[in-house]
Amino acid sequence: MTTFPTRQAHFQQLADSAQQRYNQLAIIRLIWFLGAIFGVFFLYKIEQSGFAAGLGAIGLVGFAWLLKRHQRIRRERDLNRQLVFINEDEQARLDRTYLRPETGLAFAPSDHAYAQDLDVFGKQSLFKLLNRTHTHDGSARLAQYLLHPALPATIMLRQEAAAALKPHIDWRQEAEALARLNERVAESPEGLREWANTPTPLPVWTNLVRFLLPIITLGVLAAWMLGYLPGLAVIICLAVHGVVLGQTNKLALLVGEQTNTVSQTLLAYTDLLRHAEQMPGDTRMLQDLRRRLNTPNGTASTAIARLARLVENLNFRQNVYFMLFVGLPTLWDLHYLQALNRWKAQYGPLLADWLAVEAEIEAINSLAGLAYAHPDYATPELVEDNGIYLEADTVAHPLLPPTRAIANTLSLIGSGKTVLITGSNMSGKSTFLRTLGLNVVLAQAGAVTSARRFACSPVQVYTSMRTQDSLEENTSSFYAELKRLRTLIRLAKPSGDPAQLPVLYFLDEILKGTNSADRHKGAEALIRQLHRTTASGFVSTHDVELGSMANADGFVTNYHFRSDIDAGQVTFDYHLRTGVCESFNASQLMQAMGIEV
Repeated sequence: MTTFPTRQAHFQQLADSAQQRYNQLAIIRLIWFLGAIFGVFFLYKIEQSGFAAGLGAIGLVGFAWLLKRHQRIRRERDLNRQLVFINEDEQARLDRTYLRPETGLAFAPSDHAYAQDLDVFGKQSLFKLLNRTHTHDGSARLAQYLLHPALPATIMLRQEAAAALKPHIDWRQEAEALARLNERVAESPEGLREWANTPTPLPVWTNLVRFLLPIITLGVLAAWMLGYLPGLAVIICLAVHGVVLGQTNKLALLVGEQTNTVSQTLLAYTDLLRHAEQMPGDTRMLQDLRRRLNTPNGTASTAIARLARLVENLNFRQNVYFMLFVGLPTLWDLHYLQALNRWKAQYGPLLADWLAVEAEIEAINSLAGLAYAHPDYATPELVEDNGIYLEADTVAHPLLPPTRAIANTLSLIGSGKTVLITGSNMSGKSTFLRTLGLNVVLAQAGAVTSARRFACSPVQVYTSMRTQDSLEENTSSFYAELKRLRTLIRLAKPSGDPAQLPVLYFLDEILKGTNSADRHKGAEALIRQLHRTTASGFVSTHDVELGSMANADGFVTNYHFRSDIDAGQVTFDYHLRTGVCESFNASQLMQAMGIEV
């Protein structure tokens, strides 16, 4: 795919152009500033004070305009630099190389049904492949997509929304770039949500005195300047102001502490929500998300922008000189505490939903980004079936580079069935189990799948593949595996709950921590016990004797991966074949390592 390198080069040119204009304007600003200073000084020296004052005013206005222009160019430059990185990252993902550091491990439960075994989170993970989120809540929402199978109706809504956003690469990448301009959006906004829904009542009398006292003080100041009152009267008025502010000082400090750290983040959310309000696409989900960003009193972005200004203005109080010369005479704290309370009353209950909408948009954008980067991936078909239904045509491991991933075809239809996969070491058994499991997770998240065609019914994926011992819990790996299998049996038993999903299990080398006789006996017993439930799944094993179950029982099907010996070297083709494996390579591998067999 040449799209991403082409876009990367395009945005690099725009960033370089903006940097050039930025440097030029910096020189112009310096020349303007020095010229204005020199002009004012020269006019003052020749006793043209009026012209000097006029030139000084023009100099200040011009300098302010140049400063704003400079800031706009810097933002343009930074935005294009972020777009350069985004396209570089997209290109790297095609080879399963990831430039972003986020792993999603912060959202990984300690004992999930499949997250650890299927590499849902981590340095080389499904989260890494999908993640185009940048806000904390967006990342958390994407993690929820991957951890919890959605209902078919929800999956279809996500599929429609992702398909609608997929071609709008400019809108999607600009949404990412806007988020990347402020790294603080990656922090949890829980404090902001809590603040927005926590009352901060002010005494009723403050609503009157915040206007009355400054008016009185202004009158006293005028009277003093005209000689009607002594300066002591002004001091007394300001002292009264200090007493009044002292009554609300603790509250102002608390609100300042709660909001000071989020002021820049609020500006970032303003940009993100404004961009979200212009989101393309007319699917049911996208229309609902846009609707939730509009209120009878205006848009979410307008409300957040106002909150950002109020927070910024309140926190001017932290400047001692501002507080002395402006805050004290005007009762600044009271005005902005009241304004923040009004904002809370009007928009506070809506803030959490606005943040949730932005999180949902980022998660959908991640699904759309995967679909755009892999146009050959299949949109999975959802099969309404009370049992297990899985059809995977030319399915490949989504975390392997497409040039290295070997595709296979397999189906599993019905409850109480087991697909037994045998094969030698390193032949591809475990990788194939993860291939199927990961694609089921993608399908139930609403994403495209790494297959020519993929169809599945709603299932609860469960795995036992990487059981490890635990010194903390004083358990061996064998006992840890038994605990996983016990949980599987409990999940597979019908509970009478109509919302319970049938279990699709993936068991890799089960009971490998015990002797061969016990392993065979225990594995056969487990498969028969699972047959009596609604669960179906896949078991990989070296135990070829288990394959005989297919002859005696109709609920076991045999497949295998083979290995070949060529000039003393063990080779694999990673293609799935029917039947039990008849070639194993353990002795050849040991001989290759110098072990006499």
